[in-house]
Amino acid sequence: MSFVAIHAPVVIFREEQNFDWRVYALLGLVVLSGITVLGLIPISNTARTLLAIFVGMVPSCLIVYLLRMTTEITPTGILIWFGWIPSYRRVVSLGAITQVEVVAYRPIRDYGGWGIRHCRDGERLLSARGDRGVRVQLADGSRLLIGSQRPEELARVIEETLRPGV
Repeated sequence: MSFVAIHAPVVIFREEQNFDWRVYALLGLVVLSGITVLGLIPISNTARTLLAIFVGMVPSCLIVYLLRMTTEITPTGILIWFGWIPSYRRVVSLGAITQVEVVAYRPIRDYGGWGIRHCRDGERLLSARGDRGVRVQLADGSRLLIGSQRPEELARVIEETLRPGV
């Protein structure tokens, strides 16, 4: 009998970011508004209860599946995912990275907000909050902007991992 051991990759850098508190406040207002409106609709108590559960579950699912961003650097790549239970996951091989730079950006003006965003020029933004991050140029010509509260450290770790021993 043999057992195969699965070893988790060594994590060199890890950053967890929650979205801005205003996003959570807005979701709370949506839930309260929805429940208030449900009280005004002339339907049976059973239907009202089911609708209230649905109105409460949608924001809860958003919070669990989307409203948290985690970035990890391992010896082989960058892993970025959204949610406590990951609903979106992006893996970038370190071998595909050609350039790394710390940048400031305007999330609303340049990308239409935070989250998973695509720009007209093909750049992709992965961001939870703030206006700073690390732009990574990939060998295929595409670019990825990773939002970070610690962009200098993130860029330094990526570059050190790209060039070990230098």
